[in-house]
Amino acid sequence: MNISAIQAFTNSLPTINKPQSTTDSSPSFGAMLNQYIQDANGAVKDFESKSLSLAKGEAINLHDVTIAAQKASIAVSLTTQVRDKAVEAYQEMMRMQI
Repeated sequence: MNISAIQAFTNSLPTINKPQSTTDSSPSFGAMLNQYIQDANGAVKDFESKSLSLAKGEAINLHDVTIAAQKASIAVSLTTQVRDKAVEAYQEMMRMQI
């Protein structure tokens, strides 16, 4: 069986090298939560700027404003649900008997 064609194909595939870091490769929960909150805040600010532009009568697409409003709404809703679950978990831990 001749596999030289397969070996030539695998040699031509690109390789992805993960950058080496001195810290832990996986981000902590706090860092991920902080990043998500910043993203949610950015979505809200984007909606505010687009709705302000629409209110001023500037040339802006109404669809973009509506999409930004939905993104901001979903981001705030999800952030609220995560907060509620975190508070619920904290309260459950405080009720534990040691």
